[in-house]
Amino acid sequence: LPLILSHFSPCIILLAECQRAYFCSMLCVGLVILTVLSKATDFVELPVYTLQDGGDYYLRTEYCTISNTEFTMNGRCYSLKGPGVDDGSTYTTASSPGPTLKLIAGTTFRIHLENNFVNSVQVETDCHNEYCEMDMTNLHTHGLHISSEQDNVLIDLLPRASDSDDPNTHTYEYTIVEDHYPGLHWYHPHNHGSVSHQIHFGMFGAIATEYADASNYADPVLYTDGDATSSYITNILVFSGVYAVNTELCECSQGIEALATVTGDTNDAREGVGAYGRCEVHGKACFHIYSACYEYCAFEGSRETSGLDYDVTVNSDDDEDDDGIDQFVVVNGVYNPTLTITAGKYRRLQLLNTLHQYYVHYQFPTDCEVFLLGYDGVFLFDAPRDLTAYNNELILGSGSRGDLLVKCDTVGEEYVIETISLSGQSAQEETEFATLERFGSDASDGRKPLFTLSVVEDAGDTISELPSEFPERPEYLKDLRLVDDDDVDSNCACNQFTGGTDCDIDSCCIHYSGKDDVFAVDGEEFSDPERYLTYLVQDRVYEFRLKTDRHVHHQHVYPFQLMEDVGQNGFIGKAGDFFDTMGAENERLIRTYTADFSGYMVLHCHILPHEDLGMMALFMVLTEDQVNGYDPSPSPTLAPTDSCLADLALGQAGSATSTPSPTARTGGGRKGRTSSVLALDLNLSHDINWWSVCMLISMALALCNTLMICRSRCTQAPKKKKYSFVDEKDIDEDI
Repeated sequence: LPLILSHFSPCIILLAECQRAYFCSMLCVGLVILTVLSKATDFVELPVYTLQDGGDYYLRTEYCTISNTEFTMNGRCYSLKGPGVDDGSTYTTASSPGPTLKLIAGTTFRIHLENNFVNSVQVETDCHNEYCEMDMTNLHTHGLHISSEQDNVLIDLLPRASDSDDPNTHTYEYTIVEDHYPGLHWYHPHNHGSVSHQIHFGMFGAIATEYADASNYADPVLYTDGDATSSYITNILVFSGVYAVNTELCECSQGIEALATVTGDTNDAREGVGAYGRCEVHGKACFHIYSACYEYCAFEGSRETSGLDYDVTVNSDDDEDDDGIDQFVVVNGVYNPTLTITAGKYRRLQLLNTLHQYYVHYQFPTDCEVFLLGYDGVFLFDAPRDLTAYNNELILGSGSRGDLLVKCDTVGEEYVIETISLSGQSAQEETEFATLERFGSDASDGRKPLFTLSVVEDAGDTISELPSEFPERPEYLKDLRLVDDDDVDSNCACNQFTGGTDCDIDSCCIHYSGKDDVFAVDGEEFSDPERYLTYLVQDRVYEFRLKTDRHVHHQHVYPFQLMEDVGQNGFIGKAGDFFDTMGAENERLIRTYTADFSGYMVLHCHILPHEDLGMMALFMVLTEDQVNGYDPSPSPTLAPTDSCLADLALGQAGSATSTPSPTARTGGGRKGRTSSVLALDLNLSHDINWWSVCMLISMALALCNTLMICRSRCTQAPKKKKYSFVDEKDIDEDI
């Protein structure tokens, strides 16, 4: 209010000096319209809650309304209750992204996952490798070095019945290892058959792992709980996407087979190509496999009995073709937010790509310094890596994370950070990503805004130096390039896949293939949770040939390390870099160390519609004791032979730990699976709308003030740059 009042006098003076009242009224109306269309939105910091050692926390699923300047939709959100969370006795407002969880190395806590979704049908008819059970859920801690017994994604947590007020609950108990490396990870559902839908509709949140204090840091600038005088200000940016189709265009009543009927094209709907059913507007398909409409209508068994109604509205002011179909990326729930940084100082940006189907190819301004610290919560061996060599570009697959330092020097500059999605737009050779599905390809110029960096004189940043040292690596992240080849196993003697792949039957190989309407790993669609494609031994180093084609490889429990560069000069990843999620075009060698834990290991494509449709597999990691006297309980679908167990026994000894059984059942569910039972709900009309009104009025009156001052001698407005591909004639290739 004081800001608004401070502008009244000059605006009145300007109006008094105007010669025509008509001109004045049109000027003010125009200013308001321009202000609305600019949709200037500040960056939103997500709430961060540190989970206390021994604490009990309740993470609840909720239906919610996801709303921003570009679209509104009925979605799925998380709320949290527990020690240190607000007053400790009430749930946070349901939001997407969900609250950020900070996990401290060496702590143990419990998360009681409460499924508050409603479905009148409590047990789905048997379904497999298709969209099913839209209200059933579970929880995956993506990127944590934690056992599959704790991160059990084979749990099926049933929705509550429509005649009950009590959500079904499953308790996860987590122990974060003492030497867990600090970094950015995330949580999301992992119920096979509904993962893509639930993440697309809002179910995800960030996880930040950290040490208890700064003593583990040789250079405290990287300690995220330090103050701005001793550590970089760190912002977590959660990128999420929606392929929005207006409600009136999404007619599930036709039946999914009719919707998937290709018009003038022989490609199958599952390949995501062509126009489907009756809905094709300006060449866009309402029922594209990645669209919110398709992912809702595909749940024929549970959609009509679910508590979620499809309701999506695309903002017509921003709909280029005015057809009610568009794709958006929002950052922390906000479309193209403005993040303010201090000129000449470093800001740390931790990026998380939660888009369920797309890579994101970032273009940062070329007149700023951009350094890469790490991928997927692990610092690089050569950090900080100067991205000048890559034209300040970065590409992250679905589910992957990037850790950056950014410094820009010119006060007053505003840089729009955009996507690159079309061939020829990148300064990199595209042999490794030309066919990857990158966000923004639906735009005519292949670019869409992600967020804006605004450079000011003082935004609180104080550090102008790069970090000198990084935290010591734990044993599970040791440099596997230094392991002698004689101590690396590249022959997986207990492979159980049956063919349909170019992998040798006795080699360590991971091959993703999606053709002939089959989504497979090593030639096998996911069959059941007691079917292991191969058997490994705990505390050994394995070398795999990884062939992803255009898919995104993600593996649970153990990260993997690249043995060779991927992309031009290592643009996608350099030899030595650790990942848990990565995709590219060609085959490469990776090594993984099965440190600390035995039990099943999940691997799958993180283009999540592919995972739901069958591109997932399980490996089993045995202890040395289990290899020498294998007596599984329960018996797997295909047990290892005596001869392959004898081969497994020829290796390094490991410590014995318990192997989790994936068949415990809680609350019913389908056979072979374990069962249990911002977007901010922006219907906060009073707070949100009044603040919006105040901001719009203030901005309009501020513009009036500027017009009065500059009436006789206008100067050039501050520049707002959109960075494009640098012309080849402007690139110096002589070093």
